[in-house]
Amino acid sequence: MRVNEGVLRVAELFAGVGGFRLGLETMLDGTPRTTKRFHVVWSNQYEPSTRRQHASEIYTHRFGSAGHSNEDIFAIVSDDERFSALREARPDMLVAGFPCQDYSVARTLGQAAGLQGRKGVLWWAIHALLRKRVEDGAPISYLLLENVDRLLKSPAQCRGRDFAVILSSLYGLGYAVEWRVINAADYGFPQRRRRVFMVAYHASTEVGTHLRTALLGSEQASWVTKDGVLARGFPVQPPGTGCMKKLTLSADAIETQERFNMERSQNSPFASAGLMVGGSVWSMNCAAAQIDDYTPFTGHRHALTLGDVVGKTAGVPDEFFVSEGQVDKWRHYKGAKRIDRVSKNGHVFVYSEGAMAFPDPLDRPARTIITGEGGTAASRTKHVVATPEGRLRRLTPEELEELMGFPRGHTDVTGVPAARRAFLMGNALVVGLVRRIGNALCSAIDEHEGPAGMRGLPEVGDIDRLMRIRSASIECRMSSGLSLRPGASAPLPTDHDRTRLSFSNVYVRSTNQS
Repeated sequence: MRVNEGVLRVAELFAGVGGFRLGLETMLDGTPRTTKRFHVVWSNQYEPSTRRQHASEIYTHRFGSAGHSNEDIFAIVSDDERFSALREARPDMLVAGFPCQDYSVARTLGQAAGLQGRKGVLWWAIHALLRKRVEDGAPISYLLLENVDRLLKSPAQCRGRDFAVILSSLYGLGYAVEWRVINAADYGFPQRRRRVFMVAYHASTEVGTHLRTALLGSEQASWVTKDGVLARGFPVQPPGTGCMKKLTLSADAIETQERFNMERSQNSPFASAGLMVGGSVWSMNCAAAQIDDYTPFTGHRHALTLGDVVGKTAGVPDEFFVSEGQVDKWRHYKGAKRIDRVSKNGHVFVYSEGAMAFPDPLDRPARTIITGEGGTAASRTKHVVATPEGRLRRLTPEELEELMGFPRGHTDVTGVPAARRAFLMGNALVVGLVRRIGNALCSAIDEHEGPAGMRGLPEVGDIDRLMRIRSASIECRMSSGLSLRPGASAPLPTDHDRTRLSFSNVYVRSTNQS
């Protein structure tokens, strides 16, 4: 399907069991969209730490194997032959939920302390993929990314640096970014789950151009609270005056890392919502709007609760019930504690934690579902609910699926145990949030680029079309895996390790051959 038919071609990285795909391709009732706006043309799911690839198996069982890859993403982006499949897919949009790990970067990635471990640098796989498409002359137009909300204030020793590095690296590739921390329960979903969502627009898109124009008119707060894609999808309360924070980032991720938050403040400069354009960053804390009818979000007028989900379940297997002999153990884990502990350097301290509701209340949204939700062992973080007869039990995989917005039975595939199904739900995202963001993005595209999709982008074969990238002058230091290196289709001057790109006057000729 072509972009000029109004359909965005999507690449789904770290696909898990397909949460992004379900959100973009289905309606509230789980059926395919009557008017198709998104089409996943390429997906990748690979778990290096396990022999059995359960998530990938479930993904292909539900969506088929066409366009799906079960290979290490680093092997794909570093090998032109492997990467050719993604080039042929010609994605207009990339979606990914990537791990929150150490985003430190150095001139040679292999020498960066703290980057050991295969998941520690998955952001740079995304970056490498985006860079290759920029070099191909066919930059991916839109990005939708998801992560835990602590990304905005990590690492502990330099609050906010990780997020600054991510924004800086996207700036260097020509993207503007908006972000927002969204709690699913604030919009009627049956789980309290706070995640940061990022929507990015390449400079070659009409939406990106409109964003830059709007910000020149000092409309930053309006974009964050009303006009942006995330604000359209999830309304917020009117902000107070003087609440906008401002800072400036370099397009060089290494320079940003070295200079960011040099005073080592204990507070991150990034608030819960914001945007970055041309290295300028504005952010502010936003509170969800008061909503009387949640039907547009969940299909239900009232806010959903844990009880709404577990009340649908009948015939719970015995393995999910807590035996009478285990109740005291569960109560201990859920109770308040003060424990004397000694750190590795000999420092004595008191570890304390408050009491948790036991069993979990059914008249409120569930707590955040995490990967340790499965298994029979007593745990502080697992949910336990009481049946009408007073028996205690854990949540079933089907209930966890519904709490995440998946159809019941989505992960019920031969050979996948219940504990693993629970783990996969803990790693997933709330499908309904993606659906809302997708709808809002379509609205923005239709408003700024017309219902045909992305009329401002070159068509295949239109080799003479020029993309003008508007932004401030930036300086990109060339480095392995981090550079915005000019390709044959983008003949910019180079000077070995250092290249000055003046995007205010640079034209990139797009062959759009891939």
